[in-house]
Amino acid sequence: MTPTKPRDVQIAEIGTDTTVLRSRTWERLKFEIEYARQKGTTANSYLIEADSIALIDPPGESFTDIFLEELGQHAYYQRLNYIILSHINPNRIATLKRLLEAAPYATIICSKPGVNTLRSVLANQSFDRPSPREDEAHDLGIEFGTDRILKVHVVRDEETLDLGNGHVLQFRFVPTPRHPDALCTFDRGTGILYTDKLFGSHVCDDAVFDEHWKTLADDRKYYFDCLYAAQSTQVEAILLKIAEFPTRIYAPAHGSIVRHSRSVLTLDYQSWCEQQQKKDLSVALLYTSAYGNTATLARAIEKGITQSGVNVRSIDCEFTEPEEITTAVQACDGFIIGS
Repeated sequence: MTPTKPRDVQIAEIGTDTTVLRSRTWERLKFEIEYARQKGTTANSYLIEADSIALIDPPGESFTDIFLEELGQHAYYQRLNYIILSHINPNRIATLKRLLEAAPYATIICSKPGVNTLRSVLANQSFDRPSPREDEAHDLGIEFGTDRILKVHVVRDEETLDLGNGHVLQFRFVPTPRHPDALCTFDRGTGILYTDKLFGSHVCDDAVFDEHWKTLADDRKYYFDCLYAAQSTQVEAILLKIAEFPTRIYAPAHGSIVRHSRSVLTLDYQSWCEQQQKKDLSVALLYTSAYGNTATLARAIEKGITQSGVNVRSIDCEFTEPEEITTAVQACDGFIIGS
């Protein structure tokens, strides 16, 4: 039996002042259906080192230790100004807590739907522990105060953040029922659009970019079917939003960075959404999920129904207006409720 490669963090430059840290596992990471092709995955985080320094999307707790060790080799924690969270989930919180102990003066950036979750989870977080490399911070002229408090900035749709050196970040709110707090972030300086879950795939390999994108076709379609087939209406709206950006590269949360097949993959997403809308039968899948367990079941149900040729509209009732729920139920051929 061939031994499995150990988990690691792959580092690569993807643009001016911009580095990707790809936390990699060569085995199936979780039991959710989206990982069922068992090709491993990457959790992609991005570091922009301009006049101000921003970290986009630290990975989940499966990679906490190796990620923080590698990040510490490439950036001073004490100079980290912003931690941008494209979406918030309990898995990512574990890494975030550890990161804030090392970089207690960084400001967290997230959307309004995500801030309540964030505050409730981190309300009792203590920042009394000394930050690693505090002596180095003093050598850099960084002085620590006595008030280490959680700093969160809730961004508005289309708001911008100037990091300096031409790196002006613009945020777009891109919610779906699965990720009602989702953000995309566009860097005007590099033309990179940080797409979070969009345009990803669960494949682990050594290729940072998508040079061999044709070999990823089946994995990309499977990923779309698992995450977005039941949310095609919202995805179509998102595609229109992000089309406004002069994007050169998609930087997703998982898989290879999309440089060579960006136009093709965008057209694929549009086509897959249209195919969902043309299906004769439709089902509304209504759920709420306080701890994520019901959402996991809902995604498995989505996948099964979609494979049978039925259009599924997934609705997280916690973040959906009653009128929209009523309209969806009236328009469908059947509905499923879970909580």
